[in-house]
Amino acid sequence: MDKKTYDELVCDAESNGISINSLINSIIKRHLLWDRFVEEMGLVPLTKRTLKKIFRTMDEETLKKIAKDVGGTVPQELIYLSHDKFDFPNLMKMIELSNSRFGKVQYNVNDTKHGINILHGVCENFSLFLAETHRALADNLSLKFTVEHIDNNMVCMEFEKPIAS
Repeated sequence: MDKKTYDELVCDAESNGISINSLINSIIKRHLLWDRFVEEMGLVPLTKRTLKKIFRTMDEETLKKIAKDVGGTVPQELIYLSHDKFDFPNLMKMIELSNSRFGKVQYNVNDTKHGINILHGVCENFSLFLAETHRALADNLSLKFTVEHIDNNMVCMEFEKPIAS
């Protein structure tokens, strides 16, 4: 690694209050689980302002229809590209990582319940869209899924891990 790149990483790590090792590990993890598939899957970055303008024009029925289609395919494809199978543990790994693109994510586990809170700051329709894409994922694995809260800035959801038989 060249000195300029290393120095910038050190600066970023210090400003975030983490070690250079933690920062580099998170960069590598994100690359392995997400960035390396961006071009292949045709993913494009959009600003929150753009998302807000798009999602505010959509009615609830259209949102749910698109979310079901997107939630039922794109995350599964990402999981199959980076893991050997589409199952609950791999789904939870992908959700925690991929949702960080939208803003701050709080991920917590309480026994069999996995809570995901996404603070995105886009709009309520975007919260609904995220909830419905996650519902489609849960449905694909026959998981119990609950939306705990939706507003303009945030969506809070819960997946229940299936009990092994």
